[in-house]
Amino acid sequence: MILQNAILSVEENYALYHIKVPHDNKKLYERYNLVYLEKASILTSPSKCQSLMDDWVTFFQDKHLWVTVDKELTKVKYQKLPLDLKQAKRRWANNNIAKDPIEGLWEMEGYRVAILPDVYKYDIFNGIVVSADNDVFKRGMLKMRLKKSIDGYDMDFYMRDSTIMATKIHFTTAHTLLDDNDIHWRRLSVYDGSPAPPKLSQLTLIDPYKPTLKWIDSTAILFTLPSCSPKYSKVVDSIMLTNHAALESCKLFIVDVRNNGGGSDRTYGSLLPYILTQSLQMPSVGYYMSAENSKMFRELGILNNLDPIDSAARNKIVMAKKSIPSDTFKPLKSPRQVALLTNKFTASSGETFVLKCKQSNKVITFGETTAGCIDGYNGNIIDIGGARLRYPTSIRSMEVFERPIDPFGILPDIPLNARGESIIDFVKSYYNVK
Repeated sequence: MILQNAILSVEENYALYHIKVPHDNKKLYERYNLVYLEKASILTSPSKCQSLMDDWVTFFQDKHLWVTVDKELTKVKYQKLPLDLKQAKRRWANNNIAKDPIEGLWEMEGYRVAILPDVYKYDIFNGIVVSADNDVFKRGMLKMRLKKSIDGYDMDFYMRDSTIMATKIHFTTAHTLLDDNDIHWRRLSVYDGSPAPPKLSQLTLIDPYKPTLKWIDSTAILFTLPSCSPKYSKVVDSIMLTNHAALESCKLFIVDVRNNGGGSDRTYGSLLPYILTQSLQMPSVGYYMSAENSKMFRELGILNNLDPIDSAARNKIVMAKKSIPSDTFKPLKSPRQVALLTNKFTASSGETFVLKCKQSNKVITFGETTAGCIDGYNGNIIDIGGARLRYPTSIRSMEVFERPIDPFGILPDIPLNARGESIIDFVKSYYNVK
């Protein structure tokens, strides 16, 4: 039922459906659906259904399109594991024993846990409660189970309502952790001579996605934009205003949008005058006028930009009455050289930024091809019965029919696989600024 509803809803509302499924590809798409409908008919659990839906949407190769299946919250029994804290501390302090970096005594708000390797399974770690600020979890109870992965640890986190929350956790420093729900952990016992990590109250103030600007040396400035979240718009404005004189005097301006997963195009507006060589006129975007999408367009005020006939249209793509200048400003002459750093995780509004910057005569892009997640936008979420469908209602421009960016991404001018500071060093040597 969920897959059937998803197929119908995608065909009715998804702005790029007719681009992704043209006439000559329709039979392949229909056979594809038949295979998945047969698979869906024998599924018995929400988790297996979620896995199937994750596979099904890959046909469209659109990272803005997904289905979230409603979960059945199964109650679990809490486990109690043996805990000898003195023995564990001796193990952590013994340099002759090979240990995983996550082993140790950790603190999060309300809990202190000892993380130790599972005695039966390799690369599995147990977080055992040492003390808790509630009456549910007692000393020796399992609080989380972790499995080592490429980019951190997959974590099953035992909740106070006898359910398990699946999430991921990764190191932010050698002695601090952050999970996907923005919960911070700090190591309580540090045996390698490093300074004690910040207190939890301080960790919550550390935002790894906040934009930053710094001088690399006397000639070059590095601006890092890890996210285009709207909450950073004022931060970007403040940085640009405060550092205006510095930007006019620097010889090389490096803008790092690697790992920028998007947000809002408005976030980087005050950055553009320092990068562009001419004011940009955005092409007329396309709006797919399904009955469901029209409700959203009305709420956003988009219908006001359409001809009355188009606003009443259904099941077709319409354009705004006129092209709207998105960036009405006077480009600045300095800095004269701009390097833009991208990678495969630069997506959505992060890619829109790259697309705009590449029109500037003073920009060279370095790094990897971007994610290819830009052709559809204005995401809408609808209930399809037992699940929610998230899909784009609009297209970037009418050019996506002939020149799509999804799923290929935007190629860099200078391809580089280097990570971290090494790519900065390469860029500096490439420009040979002194």
